Amino acid sequence: MNNLKSEKSSYLKSAVRQPVDWYPWCAEAFEKAKEKDMPVLLDIGAVWCHWCHVMDGESYEDEETAAIINENYIAVKVDKDERPDIDSRYQKAVSVFSGTGGWPLTAFLTYEGYFFYGGTYFPKESNYGLPAYKSVLTEIAKYYRENKEAVFAQSADFYQRISDDSNKFSIFNINIKRINDAIKKDNSLNIDYVKRFINEGALEFKLHFDEVNGGLDESPKFFYFSALELLARDYITNRDKDSLNKGLFTLKKIAAGGVFDHIGGGFHRYSTDKKWIIPHFEKLAEINAQALRVYSYYYRLTGDKILLNVINKTLDFISGELYDGFNGGFYASIDADTGDNDDGRFFTWTHNEFKEVFPDKEELNAAAELFNINKEGMMRHAGSETSVSGDFRDESFRQSGVPNVLYAGAYVKALGGKSYKGIVSKLRTFREKRKKPFTDRIKYSFINGNIIYSIMELSKIFSPFDSNRQKLNGLAEKSIKIFLDIFDKNGDIGRFTGEPGGSVLDDNAYIILALIGLFETTSKPLYFVYAKKIAEYVIKNFYDGEKGGFFDIKHTTKSSKIGFLSHKEKNIADYGGCSQNASILSAMSKLHMLTGEVQFKNVILKSFEYFINEANMLKHNASGYLVSLIDYASGADINVIAGRYGDKAVADFFDVSGKSGFNAFNIFIDMNNKGLTDSYSGFEGFEKGDALILEEIRNAVAEFGRVKKPLVLQCGNKSCSVKIL
Repeated sequence: MNNLKSEKSSYLKSAVRQPVDWYPWCAEAFEKAKEKDMPVLLDIGAVWCHWCHVMDGESYEDEETAAIINENYIAVKVDKDERPDIDSRYQKAVSVFSGTGGWPLTAFLTYEGYFFYGGTYFPKESNYGLPAYKSVLTEIAKYYRENKEAVFAQSADFYQRISDDSNKFSIFNINIKRINDAIKKDNSLNIDYVKRFINEGALEFKLHFDEVNGGLDESPKFFYFSALELLARDYITNRDKDSLNKGLFTLKKIAAGGVFDHIGGGFHRYSTDKKWIIPHFEKLAEINAQALRVYSYYYRLTGDKILLNVINKTLDFISGELYDGFNGGFYASIDADTGDNDDGRFFTWTHNEFKEVFPDKEELNAAAELFNINKEGMMRHAGSETSVSGDFRDESFRQSGVPNVLYAGAYVKALGGKSYKGIVSKLRTFREKRKKPFTDRIKYSFINGNIIYSIMELSKIFSPFDSNRQKLNGLAEKSIKIFLDIFDKNGDIGRFTGEPGGSVLDDNAYIILALIGLFETTSKPLYFVYAKKIAEYVIKNFYDGEKGGFFDIKHTTKSSKIGFLSHKEKNIADYGGCSQNASILSAMSKLHMLTGEVQFKNVILKSFEYFINEANMLKHNASGYLVSLIDYASGADINVIAGRYGDKAVADFFDVSGKSGFNAFNIFIDMNNKGLTDSYSGFEGFEKGDALILEEIRNAVAEFGRVKKPLVLQCGNKSCSVKIL
């Protein structure tokens, strides 16, 4: 065994018996490299990554390749899910150096941790226009030995250039007028300016829109869920129906494609083609959390039944395959592979398999027509992600055993219908007999927070008396408990369940958002108290008090002395999901609305100002930032609904607000629940006036005691009024 045997990461565990003498990312590895005067070989990947498996099998499990590595390098292996801080920095380095990034990431570093050469996947033998990996390893080792002084000088210079923020914020890029237009003299945001800014971002996305397939006109094709949320907010804010229509069109096209798993629910990682047909087959919890949230938003706006089918099937996937039903909490990912060179085979179907599932010819034809068997979803072989060419009418070709990706295409209107459900049910029963891909059962804070936040956004559609809301709340409460049980009393939520400490910004941001959602939908003050405490911890440990904005790792992170980690990153560019600063600013905005506290207002405004010019350059690529900006600028109505469980007037209020209340907190206090009402009368740690929301809830409870009728205390624009329901 190598040095990975004690690691928690599934990706690192999978490499324990490889002949490469791997180290995890640690000071010891770099000290060893300095002692032996060797370069560092850095591999960054993930347990769900198909091409990581390929490179492992071809090279890192090959004795000859391993011997070259062990003789010439100190080898360090990193799980990108476990250490996003390491991944983001060296992805940036490789992308700037080679023009491309991704996983596996292969980087060559000095023993100081500075990058000097790298790429992504290298084949065992020369292929795909890439050199053989063994020759790369040999040549880089030779170059390092013969040009050591130049390597150290150039790598240090490269680090300085790509980590220097002065270029991004130079006097030539800073538009003082833009800042002055956005921030008014009374230190508040100019809502009219922000509305225009939102519309500019949406227009820039639509400028590159694929009118035939939805999304951006590109291949491969990514979901850009944060940009689709921006389109929805543009409609809400500016009443731009074109934004809503394009967002809805895109979501329905995605739902009809092969990137949506029609049989098991949930979404694959992205599409390799323009039509959303052939996916990268990995299923990541983070992507499915985003999908659930955005599809829920559009369903609230449109009531479209196709979206509801996607929501239900995605929720089934999350609460089934990703959920730990015994302990609570959600797993990180599901692999694409079940064995060597079988990328996506679990999710695809041959013509003969379809005949086995549907022996009746009429039903076979209906199922094959619905899911486009023997058409554009055909793949060359089980290890390929590209569609096959050939004559689909040729019977010998059809019977050749080529796997098909199921997609609905023009039959999108059938999604969720009786025939669709019956066909899907039979296919699922058959698929369940197959060997399943590996599930990474690590429970990361940011993934669990992300999923719980999305579940709570979906829960808002229903009234507090609806069994759907109660089920969703139960799922979320059981899952948040495993994090709160080990909650570090100083405020750090931790990176993993069961391990306090070591969190990155995203962990804290999404747990705060999850807790605020739980507070709103369950009305339990404990969740609000925890959310506020974590937020104060984040301000203390992640916030840049000098310039504004939040660093992705704490000021005091120990490993930050190694290489690129010595540079603390602050960004608002969305990469896969909302940027970390967008997520934390959204969380801070919600807390400011609930507390009225100046500590939240100050960090929000200073951060918005710090990033505003970068956002102007990024446009829709900073959609998360723009959404958090409009949420703060628009403010929120806080509605405290006091009544008894089952009151029709209360149910009617939620029926309306669930479909429209995007900028509102609706908190129901069941007056028959004495434990709940008592918890607000003297909640530990809060005196009257310490938090606006607690005071408003107390006032609503007192008013109900006076009038004995269901009511809503409506607070907004620094005033409150009572409305009898």
